[in-house]
Amino acid sequence: MSEEMKACCNCGGGCQIMEERKKLNKEEVLRYSDMEIFKGIEKENLNALLYCMKSYVRSYKKGELIHLEENHEKHVGVVLFGSIHMIKTDVWGRETLLTYMGEGEIFGETFGNSASEDEYVSFLSATKTEVLFLSFEKAIHVCKNQCGFHFRLIENLFDLISKKNIQLMEKIEVTSRGSLREKILAYLSLQAQKQKSKYIELSLS
Repeated sequence: MSEEMKACCNCGGGCQIMEERKKLNKEEVLRYSDMEIFKGIEKENLNALLYCMKSYVRSYKKGELIHLEENHEKHVGVVLFGSIHMIKTDVWGRETLLTYMGEGEIFGETFGNSASEDEYVSFLSATKTEVLFLSFEKAIHVCKNQCGFHFRLIENLFDLISKKNIQLMEKIEVTSRGSLREKILAYLSLQAQKQKSKYIELSLS
């Protein structure tokens, strides 16, 4: 184990190191460091952080079900590439697409301290997808060494959760309007507020 791993994870057994986990190569370090969840964390600390988070990576084909629980432990997912659909299925088997997550976005954070996500929603890979999983318990609790980059991860995690909540409120504001015209006007109003202009640009994607 490298010295940087020992420095982060010397916590009397609190951080169980996954020895089999491979260290990130230079290309992976650069890719990870560009993601919002790792914003402000020095590149040289990423490997130590990921070991401390008991992280692992899984690949999925299109349409595969993604589980956030491994060995009775809850995880937060980070989309490394591809995209994921969050789907709600009612008692009659009808499916509703609630939202989707793209590269760099997190998912499953809502269910870290609650019952299994399977009781509420399903996460499906919309394309060929690769996901980084972080232990929810390790992510929100700092070990006794109180590493600065661990605190930064917690800040980033809550920033991302706040942004997702704002997006959800905006979605509710638009979809709760009665007519299609009112929905369009509500959406345009939100965009004008964000861009601080009566003349707005709309993405085609």
